[in-house]
Amino acid sequence: MTSFLGARPRKGTALLPSFTMAILLLFASPPTSVAHEGHDHGPPAGGGASPPSPRVVATSERYQLVGIVEGQVLVIYLDHAADNAPVTTAKIEVAIDGMPFKAEVQKDGTYEITSPHLKMPGSREVLVTLTEGNVSDLLIGAVVIPAAGQAEARQPNLLARLLSPLGRLTASSAAPPGNARGQDSGWRVTALPAGAILAVGLLLGVVLPRRRRVVAFIVGIAALLIAASAFAHEGHDHGPDASGGSGNAPARRPDGTIFLPKPSQRLLEVRTLKLVPSTQRRSARLTGRIVANPNFSGVVQSTIQGRYQAPPGGVPSLGQRVAAGDLLGRVAPSFASIDASDMTQKLGEIDQQIAVTRAKLSRIEPLLRSNAVSRGTVEETQIQLDGLVRRREELLASRIQAEELRAPVEGVIAAVRVVSGQVISQTDQVFQIVNPSELFVEGLIFDQIDPDAIVEADAVTAGGQTLALSYVGRSRALQQQYALIQFKITGAVRSLNVGMPVTIIARTGEPVTGLFVPRAAITQAPNGQPVVFVHKEPELFVPTAVRSEVFDAQSVLVSGGVKAGDQIVVENAPLINQVR
Repeated sequence: MTSFLGARPRKGTALLPSFTMAILLLFASPPTSVAHEGHDHGPPAGGGASPPSPRVVATSERYQLVGIVEGQVLVIYLDHAADNAPVTTAKIEVAIDGMPFKAEVQKDGTYEITSPHLKMPGSREVLVTLTEGNVSDLLIGAVVIPAAGQAEARQPNLLARLLSPLGRLTASSAAPPGNARGQDSGWRVTALPAGAILAVGLLLGVVLPRRRRVVAFIVGIAALLIAASAFAHEGHDHGPDASGGSGNAPARRPDGTIFLPKPSQRLLEVRTLKLVPSTQRRSARLTGRIVANPNFSGVVQSTIQGRYQAPPGGVPSLGQRVAAGDLLGRVAPSFASIDASDMTQKLGEIDQQIAVTRAKLSRIEPLLRSNAVSRGTVEETQIQLDGLVRRREELLASRIQAEELRAPVEGVIAAVRVVSGQVISQTDQVFQIVNPSELFVEGLIFDQIDPDAIVEADAVTAGGQTLALSYVGRSRALQQQYALIQFKITGAVRSLNVGMPVTIIARTGEPVTGLFVPRAAITQAPNGQPVVFVHKEPELFVPTAVRSEVFDAQSVLVSGGVKAGDQIVVENAPLINQVR
């Protein structure tokens, strides 16, 4: 029988392919432990990644501590256990195997110590004593320093990559150093079947000389399949997981949990909250602002047009406290040219009437002594003269007499709209006076809540100050599709200004008891299911599916999936959800 190239091969050369295939399988296969039924000898989670830096983890009721070894330096991350907020003002002392060190605070909020013990392989006991204000705590942990080269992973061989489609082979697998039993097992499973097939191939080549090439081809394929099955049996996968990446980088593990190192938590500003049952009412958020109480505020205006004159103490300043009736200035009347002409003409007429009346009185007074005129005539003429004189004086006084401006209520001056010498009119508001202890909050209601169903309300300023409110009333007329509602601020207030914007939280309905979480704490898993992230360990977060319903604008009522006492992420949970 001729070869595929048309020439008869030499005796024994047809067995060369099978012999070569067996030799390659013997020496190219990795000396790894093979996973049998019910066992998995593959690499640990994250086998495609470099191992994480040695760590010491210690927790207490108040604090969480994670120390990361970087050469001879231990970088300490200290956070509050209640909300995962960084602690940057504590005094920390660390004892490693009984040797004390004082941790120095760094600019980034971490603490560092330097010790040559951190480069010596083995387990080291770490005792941390910290003081924050009047609070002291003791944390105990341990750090394991690996031997040099222990964490280095072997590179995958080329043949394993080529065989992966046949037997679901992985890119690499490495047994721990010194595991001779695993190495022997891997060699046995690979070498013995390949050697047996090689022996059978040789025997068949002798018995059936005309079929040597076919036998050689069959032998090579059989050896290939047996070697592939030695790496991965049915239902087993001995390759590393696909988490990959650096051991100190955020990673989503095969079980769905997320490893988020402390440096990443600081960068993302992750904050947590311990779930505690509470009782709340349904609420709605309204846009509002601070307004003056009309019973304890007022404006100062002039009834005439004129020039403003400051009081003896000068123009009242902003924030000045005044009492009701205090003089705030005067307004000297001013007249237009036509008004001045009319007044001059009127004064001329009065002067003329005064002159005529005086002349008449001077003529009839002598006649009274001779009884030529009656006494009543003389008295009437005198009264007429006195009236004309008073009219003239009042008219002259109106040209120069100023109007006094006085405070209508007690309070502080909230607005000053005048300077000395300014000409003002009757419509100008010269001063505004407000009592800062008596203020209202005015809100806008569209259709998000029934105003008559409000049982309690609070207002929150932009600075976070909470104001207790009591309902006053509401308008019954719509203004551009909204109605006005007013509340009175009760309790002590500080640093409030008229016109300041606030957010009104109005509560209605019956109280509801349950687990309430912020709406920002719930995110969406890749499968579309709503989840929260439970903070199980200082650097471990577990996505947990929950059943919830929207309670109000800020809160969600969780009815399943988590329980009281769980610590969940309430800030920047969507960023954690992006970790892959």
